[in-house]
Amino acid sequence: MKARVSRLGCVAAISLLIAGVAQAQVTMPNPTAPGGSMDSAVRLVVTSDLMVDRSIKRWLRTHYKDWDAEPHEFTEFGDERYAVVFISHKDHPSRRVYFRLLQSHADPDNQSSTFPF
Repeated sequence: MKARVSRLGCVAAISLLIAGVAQAQVTMPNPTAPGGSMDSAVRLVVTSDLMVDRSIKRWLRTHYKDWDAEPHEFTEFGDERYAVVFISHKDHPSRRVYFRLLQSHADPDNQSSTFPF
C-alpha cells in the first residue's frame, strides 16, 4: 500500500513539473521575431546617437504599442554595433529588443569580397 501511495505521489509530482515546464515554453518570447535576438536584430541606418534614440522610439511605438521601454544600451559584438532595449508590459513577459546600428545603407553582410581586386 505504501508503494502505491509513493508511486502515486511521484506521478503527481512529475505531472506538476511537466505542467510547469509546458507553461514556461508557452510564455517564452519568439527569438526569431524582429529584434528578438542579435541574429534577427532590427537594422537601423543612423548617423548620430540622437537619430538612434528617435528611430528606436518610433519603431517600438509602431510594433510594441502600450509597452514601457527603458533607455537603450549600446553594445558591440566584434565590429557590429547594437542598441539593446528592455521592454515590459503588464500583461506580457518582459523582453529585450535588439537593434543593429549601421552608418550606411551598404549592408556589410551582403557585400562580396573583391579579392584579389
